[in-house]
Amino acid sequence: MGHGSYQSKDWNNLRSARNINQNSTVNDIYRSRQMRPNLDPNGVKYRESCDSMDNPASTAIIFGLDVTGSMGYLSEEIAKGALNRTMLEIYEKEPVTNPHIMFQAIGDSKTDDAPLQVTQFEADIRIAEQLLDVWFEGRGGGNGGESYLLSWYFADKHTKIDCYDKRREKGFLFTIGDERCHKILTKAEIKRVFGDLAFRDYSAEALYEKASHRYEIFHIVMKAGAYKAQNSGEDWKQLIGSRAVELDPNDLDVLPEVFVSLMQAARGMETKAITAQWSGKAADVVAEIIKDIRKEEGEGFLTF
Repeated sequence: MGHGSYQSKDWNNLRSARNINQNSTVNDIYRSRQMRPNLDPNGVKYRESCDSMDNPASTAIIFGLDVTGSMGYLSEEIAKGALNRTMLEIYEKEPVTNPHIMFQAIGDSKTDDAPLQVTQFEADIRIAEQLLDVWFEGRGGGNGGESYLLSWYFADKHTKIDCYDKRREKGFLFTIGDERCHKILTKAEIKRVFGDLAFRDYSAEALYEKASHRYEIFHIVMKAGAYKAQNSGEDWKQLIGSRAVELDPNDLDVLPEVFVSLMQAARGMETKAITAQWSGKAADVVAEIIKDIRKEEGEGFLTF
């Protein structure tokens, strides 16, 4: 998948057709009331990001959104503006070539009916069309974490990406949420969610390491909801180090700049050049995030 290219006017037309405006709630925007079959990862062999005439040097990018009850504001922000601005900033700043976008909706594999939903990798307005088909289940288990590690399992086991297979350039995987990551993905959960026969349980550390072979992985910890009660920021830093970055909900308006800056940093762009391209609030937020990453991993920090 991944033909065509993204056009802002197509997004505006889609928003108008779906009657999405600044007053729309998460239930107004995401109208599915159960998981659609085309988004079910169970039985999927691969989601593919393939080079094409339109996109001869494709880059696979996965955005995994927490769709449990406390994170409705994030999904609203993505639909109302952050998706469009992220795409425009990627095309303008060019941290990568020919972006192919997959969205994942992440819940809790221990409690939810649809703990993971996955779109295709797309390059045009189908990115947004499939995102809006996601079922915002809005549950989560109240059990001290969510199943962000499902994203890593799927990326490792069920994606084929030409950026790595042909050019040895990693794709990108961003997950976003306010809770801790569950520490174990059991073989029973793997069977239920993916239909895969697993002979053992997997730790979060093992799944992160495996997915990191082909993807630059980051997690954005939202400083709201369960953040304080679970000490989520510290827990994530223990799990994946400085690849866990913290963001206040009041700064969601600069989420596109954060995405682009993290991609640029991963591809070796110098810190000063990254921060210099932004102004005002975006520059301040990005500078703080990049500073923490560089402190731990160095200026050329890709070591996997």
